[in-house]
This record gives sequence, structure tokens and C-alpha cells, in this order.
Amino acid sequence: MSMWRIRLTLPGGPGSQAVLDQTLAGQPVSQVLLTPRGAGTAEMTGEVTLDLKHDDGLGALLSQLHTISPQVFVSRADQPAAPSNQPETAGPRRASRGRPLSLLRARATAQNLR
Repeated sequence: MSMWRIRLTLPGGPGSQAVLDQTLAGQPVSQVLLTPRGAGTAEMTGEVTLDLKHDDGLGALLSQLHTISPQVFVSRADQPAAPSNQPETAGPRRASRGRPLSLLRARATAQNLR
């Protein structure tokens, strides 16, 4: 199962929430959060978390959500598991061997003057 987080903007009015409810009917939704966008606007931000057994249904759901909002953002809500044949290990990090910015600027200026 894959968990997905979907975020969209709902236009103002009571009808938009009803359309969202109809769109999500029958979907394995685990959480729906609706928050007002701010003072002076009736828009709301909706965040939906759902579990899909097969990711095939995600495209159809996103198409339906685009009828409500022109911008629909989707991201994984779960982290993919690490491959079982490669254990997770933290290796030592090497120090950066950067040059001071003043030296880089001086070199660039010298090259531009040539």
C-alpha cells in the first residue's frame, strides 16, 4: 500500500466541499484537513491523505480533483522502504574543500579584464 498526500485549493462556497466529498467517496481516505486560506477570502486549502493498494487509481483521482482546483499537489506520505539486500548505514562525510568567495571573485574579475 502506498500513502499519498494531496493538497488543493477549494473555491469559496458550500458546493466545493460537497464536490470534494463526492470525489473522495469510495476512496481509502485516512485524513481530510480543511483550513481557511486567510481573511477576506472564502477559499480553503484541503489536504487529503489516502492509502492506495494500487497506484493505478491515483491518476483518475487526480483528474477528478483537477475539476475542483486547477492546482493539485501530490506527494508520498510514506517513505519507501530501503532495499532489504542493502542495509542502511551512515558513512563518514567528507569535508568540503571550497575556496573562499573572495578568491573566486578576484579570479573572475581578473578573467573579465583580459
